[in-house]
Amino acid sequence: MAKAFNEEEKLEIKQKMMDIALMLFHESGTKGLSIKELTSRTGIAQGSFYNFWKDKDALILDVMQYRSAQKLAVVEKYFNKSLDNPVGFLADIIYEYSVDFKEKCEKKPIYAEALAMLARKNEGKTHEISEIYTAFIKKIAAYWREKGAVKSIDERGLLNAFIGSFVLFSNYSKFEKEYFNEVLRTFITAMVERYIEVR
Repeated sequence: MAKAFNEEEKLEIKQKMMDIALMLFHESGTKGLSIKELTSRTGIAQGSFYNFWKDKDALILDVMQYRSAQKLAVVEKYFNKSLDNPVGFLADIIYEYSVDFKEKCEKKPIYAEALAMLARKNEGKTHEISEIYTAFIKKIAAYWREKGAVKSIDERGLLNAFIGSFVLFSNYSKFEKEYFNEVLRTFITAMVERYIEVR
């Protein structure tokens, strides 16, 4: 029988499991990511996994969400570098994030599998991931307003720039390879320029 954990223990164990799952995900892919190995490395009983996720697919989707949140948290540390060129800063972030993920999908099938899994899953998980981007856009928009770097900003439009880049890079295989990055960059830059008016 799986041990019951208090809330503090659950948060700590879940964080540890996500970090280990991310490592295993990179080592072995989605098929090689076993619940037995994950719980063994975490130091909990295998049945305790189900205190946190209903199945391995739910874990993989949470790991994708967790990794996105980590990457955006790092970007927040560099908001001060965005003041001279908010449009360029945000366009670069969205573009680099998209290209990085596309390249991972090309080199490591596990990313393509996880992306396909996200596309198949219910809207709830997709909504949770978009909430991460919504929070990021709100933070950077508030920062720019506070610092007087922008005249106006359409946060929903910028969120749709993120979503549009996701749609493009999740379908990158439908483009001629030599044109994809240019198409992606053009789309993102045009979207960001449209929804940010600088001073």
